[in-house]
Amino acid sequence: MEYKIYKSQLVPSNLPQFKSECKLIYDKINQQLNTSDSTWSYLNYNIFSLSATSILFYSLFKELNYHIRSYIGDNRPLWMQSWLNYHQYKEADKKLSYHGHQTEYHGYVCIDPQNTKTIFKKGFEILNTPGQIYLGPGSNNSSIDDYNHYVETLNSHTEPRITIGFNIGAKINNNVGGPSWIPII
Repeated sequence: MEYKIYKSQLVPSNLPQFKSECKLIYDKINQQLNTSDSTWSYLNYNIFSLSATSILFYSLFKELNYHIRSYIGDNRPLWMQSWLNYHQYKEADKKLSYHGHQTEYHGYVCIDPQNTKTIFKKGFEILNTPGQIYLGPGSNNSSIDDYNHYVETLNSHTEPRITIGFNIGAKINNNVGGPSWIPII
């Protein structure tokens, strides 16, 4: 299975509000988890749980569910782990260096990605733009980790780079009470 790019109109049409709500969520993560690193704290929360009362994030969650089901092509039980990537200039290069996702599928939604690209071991690059949704295999689906990737910042920026990362799995261990996984509908 190859990767696929979808384009959300919801994000670019509501970019100032998404940026504002992401900042509030980032601050909430910092306060609740006592960390300034929302990316590598992903095991401790799910962004769609933290934003559960936001109509905007509810709409994004519904759209993601649609694209995930379309990409995967079946209706089996699936769960999503989702987190906020919120980085100042040059933090993205340091915090999002070469890595993989040990789940069946991985993806991300670009909110305000600044001028960045995601470079995959398999040999392709994706220039990130607001509203872009990437869906592809995780490392569990690739015997040689072809979908391991890193983020490259192409030039300086004063605003934070904001994306939402997510992992999708059908074979989740029965971890009752884990805060990072929610069902895909």
